Amino acid sequence: EIACRHRAPPMAASLAIAATAFAAPSRPAVGAERAGVQMSGVARNANFGKLQAGYLFPEIGRRRSAYLAANPDANIISLGIGDTTQPVPSHILSGLVAGASKLGTKEGYSGYGAEQGMGPLREKIASALYDGKVDA
Repeated sequence: EIACRHRAPPMAASLAIAATAFAAPSRPAVGAERAGVQMSGVARNANFGKLQAGYLFPEIGRRRSAYLAANPDANIISLGIGDTTQPVPSHILSGLVAGASKLGTKEGYSGYGAEQGMGPLREKIASALYDGKVDA
């Protein structure tokens, strides 16, 4: 226990607190039994059981390569792995800044968007990248 409320805890105590915060619980949370906490009852997606342990990106790469081998004319837009060795391009950064700035005003605040994404952005992508061949 840490008695002093106004000073930072000693390093050992800080590490112990941090370690317990990330440790996997071995039993339900304190008070869960008393509070009547129950599982949601929602069935787990069966596909979760098919996932193998390990890093997901190599598996994405293997599947993409296998698909391309079977479909050599396929034009795949890979959204699995980005290039994190370069800074964000200025035109993307300025769009992010402008979009975030709008959220700081009453007129520009939009809250959560549609689950399918922003309509105007979807329309622009459908038009610019797919020549209108897909519905936005």
